Amino acid sequence: MIRSILACATLLLCAACASAPKPAGSWISFATLEPGLPTNRYLACNPSICEAAGNTGDALAFASPATDVAAALVRLQPDAEQRTLPNGDIQLRYVAVTPIARFRDDVDVLIRPTGPDTSQVAVYSRSRIGLSDLGKNKSRVEALAKQLDAELAG
Repeated sequence: MIRSILACATLLLCAACASAPKPAGSWISFATLEPGLPTNRYLACNPSICEAAGNTGDALAFASPATDVAAALVRLQPDAEQRTLPNGDIQLRYVAVTPIARFRDDVDVLIRPTGPDTSQVAVYSRSRIGLSDLGKNKSRVEALAKQLDAELAG
């Protein structure tokens, strides 16, 4: 029994470490994300962007144009894929790799212009495997907010 559990755990770990470094699946729609996220995910988004998600962490706000925020994010995450939506929103996605276990987590970002020199940023970070992330996705979003602040200030 214990050997079977260890074998399954080893197989999951190997799958997570060997999985492709591209975001899993197609682009997400922030408007249709639903409430009740599993414990291995974190969403920072306001109801104006994530209409169906209910109460989540607050979206990030920046006193910078959306294009500048997107450029700063690409400097921080050079492998990020980017697209511009017909309404002017900019969506990016990338894979974050945990330092020790090398798990791959998917991160989607939506940058919405709220004025000529302001923007709002929604972030959805989620683990590919596991039932709990032990707070890693929330801390990743908080760290990203600080990194973007520093990048935009400099």
